[in-house]
Amino acid sequence: MDISTLLHQELKGSVDFFLNFTNLNPQSQGYGLTVDTTKNPHIASIASVGFALTAWVIAAERGYLPAERAREIVQKTFHTLLNHVSHHRGFFAHFLDMETGTRHKKCEYSTIDTALCLNGVITAAVYFDDPQTRELAQQLLERVDWNFLVFEKDGNTLFRMAYNPDKGGDYVTDDPGFIYRWHMAAEQKMMYLQAANHLDPIIARKLYQGFSRDIGLYEGQKIIVNPGGNLFAYQFSEAWLDTARYLDPDGVDWFNNTRLATLANRSFCLEHAGEFKTYHANSWGASAGDSPWGYDVSGATPCLHSPTPNGTVSIYGALSSLPFTPDLVVDMIQHLYHDHPQTWGEYGFYDAYNLSVSPPWYSHSLYGIDKGCSMIMVENYLSRLIWETYTNSPYIQNALAVLGFTKRI
Repeated sequence: MDISTLLHQELKGSVDFFLNFTNLNPQSQGYGLTVDTTKNPHIASIASVGFALTAWVIAAERGYLPAERAREIVQKTFHTLLNHVSHHRGFFAHFLDMETGTRHKKCEYSTIDTALCLNGVITAAVYFDDPQTRELAQQLLERVDWNFLVFEKDGNTLFRMAYNPDKGGDYVTDDPGFIYRWHMAAEQKMMYLQAANHLDPIIARKLYQGFSRDIGLYEGQKIIVNPGGNLFAYQFSEAWLDTARYLDPDGVDWFNNTRLATLANRSFCLEHAGEFKTYHANSWGASAGDSPWGYDVSGATPCLHSPTPNGTVSIYGALSSLPFTPDLVVDMIQHLYHDHPQTWGEYGFYDAYNLSVSPPWYSHSLYGIDKGCSMIMVENYLSRLIWETYTNSPYIQNALAVLGFTKRI
């Protein structure tokens, strides 16, 4: 099968995943919620909803769904988010009951997972450009109390990472309340864009400047690294924001940063090819996702910690690198499809595989955030649809102006 056909099948399969693993029962309080993982279809992830909302844009644009049907799903999902989904000051609970939208056990109210959801809200609202959709989206965006999470530490203005009011709740180590902080370069850049529309501009700019820019090297070139060197942390904000056409206020080229980090990630895998047979020139990618041991977070140098390779290749992580290192990813796609058909299923590629364990392991599971990220990146590679839709929205254009991003000449 030629690469164009493969990519279009992967894209259609990704949208089909969201159609089949999103609650589209019109009688349900949880309408529009999408599973965290196919391993547990009863639990939704609020982040998965953001990717699903973006999937409806792709579905409408490509004719996978009638545009009015896609718009209907979006509007009903917005109603669910406003009226049924558990939140604290506009920040959604990370995990939810698929049928009711209520918070799952004592999970945290998450900043990044809320932001991922709201990226989908922004994208869908500007694509399905009608008064009702815009009004519902505006209510969701304005409900978020970004000031609630702003604090000062060591002279830097930072965001808290999450909030959990419950003793013994997820990520609560001592007293309930705020959980950790966004002080590093990672996947949270979308948060500064969203907050810039609602905070004092001076505070918004201080927040963006507040996280550290830790530098690593790849073949003598500087990379602003995330602590674990995980591919997804270089990809989640970049899936929506068109970093190829904008520089940040300090002139940082986040697109090239992701490109270099991708090359470094592949190089790290190749350096360990003698230890793990999964790794070779057409099989690489250390990220977070499924593994023979369950959900696993893997990374690569350069980074702040010392990553431990384990032979698991994150297929979606490599696939999400398509706009940044297209030739390398195309070679890997063809290798997997033709030489490892176990990696391909009804919805396109599965999450991961590992040939270094006995017997060789192939994931037969999917995660909403993983399938969603690779779906968006494939669409961006083919058409730039999501980059253009999200980045050119008035909401994001205003945020870029407030923060001081500049368009490339």
